[in-house]
Amino acid sequence: MPRRPAGGPKPGRPRGEAGPVALPAVPPVGIVGAGRAALALAVALRRARVPVAGVHARRERAVPAGVKLTWGGTPPWLGRVGVVILAVSDDGLEACAGDLARSGGLGLGHTALHLSGALTHDVLAPLAALGVATGSMHPLTALGSEPLAAAARFRGATFALEGDLAAVAVADAIVRRLRGTPVTLAPELKAVYHAGAVFGSNYVVAMVATAARLLALAGIAPDAALPGLLALARGSLDDVETLGPAGALTGPAARGDLTTVRHHLAALAHADGMLYRAVARETVRLARAAGLSGAKAVQLEEMLRQTE
Repeated sequence: MPRRPAGGPKPGRPRGEAGPVALPAVPPVGIVGAGRAALALAVALRRARVPVAGVHARRERAVPAGVKLTWGGTPPWLGRVGVVILAVSDDGLEACAGDLARSGGLGLGHTALHLSGALTHDVLAPLAALGVATGSMHPLTALGSEPLAAAARFRGATFALEGDLAAVAVADAIVRRLRGTPVTLAPELKAVYHAGAVFGSNYVVAMVATAARLLALAGIAPDAALPGLLALARGSLDDVETLGPAGALTGPAARGDLTTVRHHLAALAHADGMLYRAVARETVRLARAAGLSGAKAVQLEEMLRQTE
């Protein structure tokens, strides 16, 4: 029988068909916190066949089927995990790290990660002092209140990783098991990164709410306004995905329609006018990149300054 050439396709696999991608191993994980991020992550990890020892809360509460809940003082599973994920509020991270350090259950060989988008691994200093590898792993996705649906959003999501090398390596393996995309951040840039995430998520919601309020002032009922605005926003985001931000930009500031912008500013109350001007200035900057003439851009910028 002829010998198969070294490096050739393996028997039973059609030529040109890629084999399954080997996923990195992840030690057993325990999660401190039982909010929406914690429960969604627990479900997603279980779906990715990462062993989850438990989710630990202050008190008993409902959790999805298959997720083991513990509550009270020190998590009883600390001795059975290699990774502890702190899924608590930013304000609670320092105290949580201190409590875990005082428990005596963590040390060399353990990794501790938190999910904050704004804070660095320095907030886990009490654990680092014990030899624990420390880092952060922030999912760039919006998580709803229903854990089973929210868990699906981790797949394909970008995760911002930061911390010491050993912790980032563990976080990278977790993200790849979740079928996410890991990117690494310098610690000093996390606040800028998270501010960008807020603009891309929280402020989008706030802008839609503002738009709905203005449409209500124009006499459009909420049950008609919101569906129309959602379709408008989805269309814009689809265009951003296809064309990029500059190519997707439309509207009076993008076209240099000074008369329309003047009418808007005259119609808006002071607070809404201030918000409109701030966003319009950024829109003009983007419009320049999309081809708006310098003269038109200067006229718009001057109008936006004069009406403050």
